[in-house]
Amino acid sequence: MARTPEHVRIFNEAMTDLTRLVTHNLLQAYDFGTISHLMDVGGGSGELMGAVAREYSNIKGTVFDLSRCADAANQNFGQLGISDRVDFVAGDFFHSVPAAADAIILKSIIHDWDDARSRIILGNCRKALPRQGRLLLVERAMPELPGADDAARSCAMSDLNMLRGPGGRERTEREYHRLLTESGFRPAAVFRAGRFNLTESLVC
Repeated sequence: MARTPEHVRIFNEAMTDLTRLVTHNLLQAYDFGTISHLMDVGGGSGELMGAVAREYSNIKGTVFDLSRCADAANQNFGQLGISDRVDFVAGDFFHSVPAAADAIILKSIIHDWDDARSRIILGNCRKALPRQGRLLLVERAMPELPGADDAARSCAMSDLNMLRGPGGRERTEREYHRLLTESGFRPAAVFRAGRFNLTESLVC
């Protein structure tokens, strides 16, 4: 994708639109006010980080993603008037995550990948967090048993889409807890945010 700037633009805009669908629910569901510095790992153009920073004027923020997202993110921060406390850091979360924040948020990242690659990402987040750090995992939760309602059908279609794309999958709440525990976290609470769950985990 990075070889074609137009594809990057389209992808970033699509991810921004998807994030906007859940941002209000996340801000209603979770109190970010106790966080000093929040890092959005895989945060793209900074849509979610920008919304949190505007809602909480005391918070510092960092978006960590591939360099192809930098221009869109920095432009977004400038338009929102938050460039003095929110920055963009380029890197690859499969290699490392910078140790800059007391909390990390991952939204719609882990469902992209299989268990082995997910553990790499979560492990790098664990290394980057301080002893009292928090990980906020935002994902849709697959029902334990298949259902026929709209939410279950939507989750099943997303599961197939992740499989045919990067090889990921949607997971149940129990499966996410297992991944988190295996990666050095202790799941502490689950907050409902529309069709998404925000799972707050503490560093073990």
